[in-house]
Amino acid sequence: MIKKAFYIILCLLIPLMTAAQTEETPKMRKNEVKVALLSLASGTSKVTYQRLVCDYQAVEFTFGVIGWGFDKLKDSDPRGTAWRLAYKFIQMSGFYVKPELCYSSYRYNHDTEGRLQVDRVALMGVIGYDWVIRWFVFDIYGGLGLACGNSNLSNYHHGFIGLNPDSPTAFTAGFRIGVAF
Repeated sequence: MIKKAFYIILCLLIPLMTAAQTEETPKMRKNEVKVALLSLASGTSKVTYQRLVCDYQAVEFTFGVIGWGFDKLKDSDPRGTAWRLAYKFIQMSGFYVKPELCYSSYRYNHDTEGRLQVDRVALMGVIGYDWVIRWFVFDIYGGLGLACGNSNLSNYHHGFIGLNPDSPTAFTAGFRIGVAF
């Protein structure tokens, strides 16, 4: 399962990396603001701010509101927050690697257990590609790592996905669009 997910992510990134290497690399922008559109379909609205701290290195902070989006867990009414903090090492072509710390804390309704509280933390290694054309940004990424915390009786934690509700393995993947300035 892990090898298959890694292979899929790699297959998506290789064409983007090779296409970017043939183009002239523009000057990097100091700031980016991005939105994760897929997170809306999973019950969370996420906004990411990235700040270049030196040549080809950036700090990235993501804040998400759980409950602003579509309820993937079928009327479970999740409410809470999701946070991510990462330090990106960026190549000239736009490819990057980053360690990322994720945290989600929320309450949701369960059919038999009532309203439950979930607090979950993950530390992941993420690879991705940040494509910037003038001011428009397209960021695609995927990664895996370790997770801990209490379960939510499903494997989706509004910041990452586990193999099962109590899984110590965490996965993340998606894309974001935004602006660079």
